Amino acid sequence: MTQTNLYDVGLTDRFTQEATMFEGFYLGRVSIQHRDLYKVITENGEITAEVSGKLAFLAKDNADYPAVGDWVMVDRLEDSSGHAIIHHILRRKSIFQRKAAGTSQECQIVAANIDTAFICMSLNNNFNLRRLERYLS
Repeated sequence: MTQTNLYDVGLTDRFTQEATMFEGFYLGRVSIQHRDLYKVITENGEITAEVSGKLAFLAKDNADYPAVGDWVMVDRLEDSSGHAIIHHILRRKSIFQRKAAGTSQECQIVAANIDTAFICMSLNNNFNLRRLERYLS
């Protein structure tokens, strides 16, 4: 099993201190978000996780779900006996969001707890000025 130094992926004393309020859970950082599943980096490597029923029930909109970059509290450090469960999202330091596609007024969180962002777009036939505009506004 590979040990991961969470400080190498952005852990700060602020998040470490906040995590101590959740006894019995383990700290991890969301690295990939699929529709209902997440990849979470823990001290024992990357695991697959899903949100708890309580977290999903209390969510008012998409912003209340974990996003890439979020620090979360999970119930286990390995997913060999099923997916880990995300029970808490630590308070976000920053968010990078955009208006969700379509006609709804809902926002989409692209990433959380980031310091620097680079936006790169291809200049081929897939170039879309409106897409770039959504990222910048």
